[in-house]
Amino acid sequence: MDESKFESKLASPRKTKEQVLFERVLASAISADRQGLFLETQVILDQDAELTKEDVELVWSSSKFQRSLSDRGIKTTNNPNLTLRQEQFLQAYLNPLNLLSPQVLAKRMKISLTEIDGWMRQKEFASAMTVKSKENLEKFLPMADQALGQLVQQGDMKAITYVNQMTGRFDPNAKANLDVPALLMQVQDIILRHVLDPAMKRNIARELIALASGQSHFGAVSEPVSDSIAIETVRVD
Repeated sequence: MDESKFESKLASPRKTKEQVLFERVLASAISADRQGLFLETQVILDQDAELTKEDVELVWSSSKFQRSLSDRGIKTTNNPNLTLRQEQFLQAYLNPLNLLSPQVLAKRMKISLTEIDGWMRQKEFASAMTVKSKENLEKFLPMADQALGQLVQQGDMKAITYVNQMTGRFDPNAKANLDVPALLMQVQDIILRHVLDPAMKRNIARELIALASGQSHFGAVSEPVSDSIAIETVRVD
């Protein structure tokens, strides 16, 4: 069935299958509204036993059908797969000011825990919650960036660190990539350039090699070092 045909006026006197389906779904919607019923997918299906859920969803998604309802003042849910109670719950739960868990909020809205548990297992409801959550997050990202910028201006170190991590200027895991053996070899070169005693040089080298090998430097066996200290004598005439 060509959904696009819902959007155009067909001049042919012979009705197409799309036009017939559109008129049946619209007629069921009008019938439900006249009974004072809020328009939902199941309500439309109750008006016409030959319609299927797929038929209603197909027509519902067309802008022509939504305009037809709006022109007649017929109120309905935004998502044909959700009931009014489900949409109201989603709106309340995903409100940025809401701090209640789904169970507590459901109780306040007089929705039983069994019912809310069933909703959570419903594919359409779970999908709608995910989409709505993503939309809310995107809306509040600019506000979050602004608040983060204010904290940075105030000198908040956590905020500054977070910004530097986001921009790649600071990597808290960089130390894990440090080449310890290479660093120790550089330290050894510096020490050996300034230490003159050969035995002391060898002892220092042994301990640094032990550290580079992941062992304790205390385990390195040192050779005896002379205790004599060369004293420069100055002859005074």
